[in-house]
Amino acid sequence: MLAFVTVGSTRFDSLVQSVLSPPVLSALRLKGYTQLVVQCGNSIFELASSISDGGQLAVKKEGVAIELWKFKPTLQNEYERADLVISHAGSGTILDVLRLGKPLLVVVNPTLLDNHQQELASALEGLGHLKHSTIPDLYQIIESFDPSSLIPFPPFDGSQFANMAPKTLEPAVVDEDPQSYENKNVHAIYDEIASHFSSTRYKPWPVISTFMSSISTGWVGLDAGTGNGKYLPLPLDRPTDILTIGLDRSINLLQIARTAGEAQRTREVVWGDVLGHGWRPAIFDYAISIATIHHLATHERRIKAVQRLIESVSSQHGRILIYVWAIEQDELSKRKVVADSDAESDGRGKDVVVPWVLSPQKGAREDSAERQVFNRYYHMFAKGELSGLVYDAAKDLGLDVGPSRNADPLSSCRQGIEIVQDGWERSNYYVELKRWEIPDPTN
Repeated sequence: MLAFVTVGSTRFDSLVQSVLSPPVLSALRLKGYTQLVVQCGNSIFELASSISDGGQLAVKKEGVAIELWKFKPTLQNEYERADLVISHAGSGTILDVLRLGKPLLVVVNPTLLDNHQQELASALEGLGHLKHSTIPDLYQIIESFDPSSLIPFPPFDGSQFANMAPKTLEPAVVDEDPQSYENKNVHAIYDEIASHFSSTRYKPWPVISTFMSSISTGWVGLDAGTGNGKYLPLPLDRPTDILTIGLDRSINLLQIARTAGEAQRTREVVWGDVLGHGWRPAIFDYAISIATIHHLATHERRIKAVQRLIESVSSQHGRILIYVWAIEQDELSKRKVVADSDAESDGRGKDVVVPWVLSPQKGAREDSAERQVFNRYYHMFAKGELSGLVYDAAKDLGLDVGPSRNADPLSSCRQGIEIVQDGWERSNYYVELKRWEIPDPTN
């Protein structure tokens, strides 16, 4: 049988060291696991220097054949072929594995400042869907673990999560100049919470990873609203093939983004505004905007942000990916955008306040450190609203919307943009766009 270990897109030194230790390997072998695949990320451990980016290492210890590698564009195949998954406690990974019906052991990373992972792992263990362990207890948990005792993860039933019921978000009222409002209710807050926020944002979403993996070698792109820069190292399996430049308003997040991924590499980051004209038109081959446009306080400013992305990429081959938070939240979300009594959608998004609870610094006494709450402005998008922004932005720029093959040959408009994907993923709406240009036959 095969056991698969994943640390996600960050590092989890103690987990990798533990699964390679004689007690854990012996426990796995006694349970019948003769193969072990370890996605080690950037973790530091004895064999780390022997694993190159994009490469893998095969060793045998304690009668177990071990394969180690850093990253792959997707872990879906690894989950599917595994008989057991041992994972960090990221909610995305937990959900992926449980939905496949795979036995799951979750180990919370104690070096992260946030305690949401501990809460989620404990809650799902209480429901019988997984087994939770600490690093010191891992070998004993494996020895006593009976996968048949787990309760299959069901299709979503809100009553199963009554003790984790999401809280309805309070509405936001933008009653002043939108730039001033964003300065106070978005930008100043992210500078204040940068370190804590960054510690909870480390796993790329699958659609974004796939998009970045599809970018052609040699291309240069923009991450507009890069935050802590977690997408700057992508694609993880060929990290030097493309160059992504990060742009953000938070100087504190940019300082973190400069060393995103491999610690010895310095990333290209720029302090600026997603509504600004910081670039020559069409200078980039691709652009991404992940969880940024929903912080703009008016419909007009959100249209302008999409326009800036369209203008920034090549008119002939430019590609764009945009993500925003959705009114429709998934089953593991801690938030509800509208109350049950207001569940009927009117086709428009909702302006809401999303609280961020700043945990006490690591090592501080819980009873002596008051938790600060920062209320951030969000526009939560309704279904179809994001693609509507694309149509509005393209119209203002004089661009057709649709595949180039559908362009009117008699039209004076020789440029356009195609919506390649328009979807929903884990509480987010996203669109993938592609620029096109038809040569003028008179030239």
